[in-house]
Amino acid sequence: MNAAAHLLMPDADMMLWSAAAGALGLVLLLALADACYSRNRAAWQTLAYLALCWVVVMLLSGLPAALWPDAREWLATAQILSGPLCAAVGSFGASKWLSAHQRDRVMKASLLGMTLVCLAGGPLCLLLLAPDWRLPASGALAIANLSVVLWLSVRATQLGDRLAWGLALGCLLTLPAQIGLYGMALNTTRPPLLLQGGVALTALLSVVITAAMLWLRNHQTRQMMQGEVSRRDPITQLYDGVAMVQKIIRAQRRRLRTRRDGALMAVLLFEPERLLPQIGQAGLNDIYIQLARRMQRHTGTVNPAGRYYDRCFVVLLETMHSPRWIRTLGLRVASSLRRPMDVPSLDGRHLRITPDIAVGIVHLSTADKDVDQLLHEAQSVAEAARAMRSRAALLDLESHTAVPVEHAELGSSWRALRNAPPKAAVRPKHPKPVNSKSPRTGRPRHKPA
Repeated sequence: MNAAAHLLMPDADMMLWSAAAGALGLVLLLALADACYSRNRAAWQTLAYLALCWVVVMLLSGLPAALWPDAREWLATAQILSGPLCAAVGSFGASKWLSAHQRDRVMKASLLGMTLVCLAGGPLCLLLLAPDWRLPASGALAIANLSVVLWLSVRATQLGDRLAWGLALGCLLTLPAQIGLYGMALNTTRPPLLLQGGVALTALLSVVITAAMLWLRNHQTRQMMQGEVSRRDPITQLYDGVAMVQKIIRAQRRRLRTRRDGALMAVLLFEPERLLPQIGQAGLNDIYIQLARRMQRHTGTVNPAGRYYDRCFVVLLETMHSPRWIRTLGLRVASSLRRPMDVPSLDGRHLRITPDIAVGIVHLSTADKDVDQLLHEAQSVAEAARAMRSRAALLDLESHTAVPVEHAELGSSWRALRNAPPKAAVRPKHPKPVNSKSPRTGRPRHKPA
């Protein structure tokens, strides 16, 4: 960077970037207020990312160099390091925001790889490159990282994540802002004021939109624990049965287009009526609430979870990056839900109760099954899992029988799983539905239109 160019920054330019600093600082103050109010990790991570964005915009605009000319060497070093560092924090946050570790292997590997490259790239640019190439290489790293996040955000929209559209828009606006800021930092003369205003406005809009998307996802996570009024079960605050059926139908339609693999999980609580004489209906409702919260801690916010009926929970895992993750998730959910829980009894004492639960998982690879059949199969597998040591079972693709997830023959990729040779020793057999009638009304179930 030619620091002399910034020493000659006109008063109009200084006023423009001072106003931009104030506007971005206002967004930062709102994020700080939300972090103090929410007091969760996601809100503080959002605040850290927005603070880094503010620092990068200010450094590249040249305003600090014009205000403190004696520190121009230190500020030039900060320019080189801040861009890749902000990009690394952004890609790491995007991985959490998109739940890449649960959703997609490509998404997880790409975001993790770019995070590591950017973390190492800034210091390497400073140590290995000639002075004239340090800032261009640093900017190239930041822009490449942003392009990857933009691509994966659009990819997430194709997998049913509507909020990812907002993140993609924020990334799309950040691209010209970053290109303009690095162009200003590398140019020996100040660009026209109108062009600088466009860069400042684009940077402000991108930060505002990105901050709004981060806040919405954090708010969605808080609602997962606190509940919302519409289409929610009044006790557990999960989606009700109707909402879950609609979500599964839409997911099956998307699967025709995306050809992605996922799973449907059912969690059954057995014989809850035996606890009524001790804890009453209020205590039983408390068990349902604790089970729902434990389950969602492992399945995540992006995977819709619902209460299909009183003792049956279902989770739609529309995309999963590998078959082995089904085994891991099934064992984690079953182990977590079987841990003892404290429940108030009718006489005011706290009883320690170990829930009698089981987890059934059905692999989703094609859309040739209707929702009613999928739900019946998942419940059938869950009932079979009750007799298994791990209390978690998976519907085998070849034999069509329930097998313990820890013994399921799962490869590292879906293609290997689909192309696995058939098992001649096991006779194919379809499981029977657990009940042809609705457990809530006693009437026959109707297949969704």
